[in-house]
Amino acid sequence: MMPESDSPQHPGRSQSSRPTRRPGQPQRPRTHGVLLGVNLLLALLLIVVGVIVIWANVKVGDRLVVSIDGVGATDTPNTDSAESDSNSWNYDTSTLRAKNFLLTGSDNGACPTKGDGTSGGIGDRSTFGERSDTIMVLRVDPVANDVIVLSFPRDLWVKIAGTTRQARINSAFDSKDPSRLIRTIDENFGVPVDHYVNVNLCAFKEIVDSVGGVKIPFANRTKDDKVGFRETGPGCVELRGSQALAYVRSRAGYQYFDETKQKWVSDPTGDIGRINRQQDFLRRSMQRALDRGTSNPATANALLNVALKRVITDDRITPRDLLSLAQAMRSLDTQGVDSYTIEWSMRRIGGESVLLPITDTDSMKAIFALFTGNAQMSGEQTSGEQDTSAPARQATAGIAAYAGELPLMSVLLDALALRTAADDTSTTIPGARPTQDRLGVFPPNDPSCR
Repeated sequence: MMPESDSPQHPGRSQSSRPTRRPGQPQRPRTHGVLLGVNLLLALLLIVVGVIVIWANVKVGDRLVVSIDGVGATDTPNTDSAESDSNSWNYDTSTLRAKNFLLTGSDNGACPTKGDGTSGGIGDRSTFGERSDTIMVLRVDPVANDVIVLSFPRDLWVKIAGTTRQARINSAFDSKDPSRLIRTIDENFGVPVDHYVNVNLCAFKEIVDSVGGVKIPFANRTKDDKVGFRETGPGCVELRGSQALAYVRSRAGYQYFDETKQKWVSDPTGDIGRINRQQDFLRRSMQRALDRGTSNPATANALLNVALKRVITDDRITPRDLLSLAQAMRSLDTQGVDSYTIEWSMRRIGGESVLLPITDTDSMKAIFALFTGNAQMSGEQTSGEQDTSAPARQATAGIAAYAGELPLMSVLLDALALRTAADDTSTTIPGARPTQDRLGVFPPNDPSCR
């Protein structure tokens, strides 16, 4: 792994990056009513390889679904028949508009393979069930053919919606009732949510294996004994299953071998370094899926099967909506998916280290404008420099995927289903994308490793 700095494996300098229904338990909806918000990738694969849409409509009738409040959303639950026009490939994309998807990754401790050393740091979760250390909002704009990501670190100290208390943002999580988390995000940051997707650890492993593994360019020998990530590298290494899971879970124990000093060195940035490694993993896994899946119907089928078993979504999306979006976004550039993170300042409250959100900077105002539709997603980039003088206050970019439960490729791709909405009358402000800096140890930009 190599950050952008003069010394290999030094905490990295940024690469310039562009910037009400009653909540219900997961249920199996009627086949004719709704389609799993499976993923844009799957929809693209179905189109490219010619899989019959009727088959997909029937199969995904078995999806897991919950109702959401949809704070700020324009969509409503859809009960129209999904089969009326399912034989047609000509979907109207003219009315599609940008929407926000809340993505959470849940970890109940069930999926690391026992005995292979990759369960370190997870422990026994039987007494408190699932947790989410991955919270992000994706804004998907089929008009601009663009996707951006806003991450919410798990330790953000916020007011929890519907209560009088402040706590870490991930305490608002409930995979079977996401409405409190949706309201918490809206009330603290003004970011609305249209759709919801939750994926667990099991899905991550199965998705990586479904696409034949993901290749990572390691600049140095790398390992993490705490989570069972076996020593690997240097060079382009293909990660699968448990080792891929261990890699994206790696945080405090992540180490690289410094050839100059002839010793193992830890990434001092902890969660922040993991954010950037997972951002890189996301992009590489997306590309891997596109490279292999478009010529292999079995890959599309495997991804669909994983999504049906492991993914919980909201009840507002139909097959026609998904395929309309897929048709509009066939040329999405996976290398152009830009990521942002809520800025923060570290504090100790009640003896615990937490992150106080910083929302009033120019960069955060510009980022919020993108996610509320008050600024256009397309625009020229601006460059940024890392502020090394303020280590307690960092504007970090990347995907806030903590504790390793993030199924990175799936979490992005499983959410890219868009509901047709009415015309957006809000004012948009053209201009340059905001940028944030990347910290920690992460791979070099080597597009040949794929």
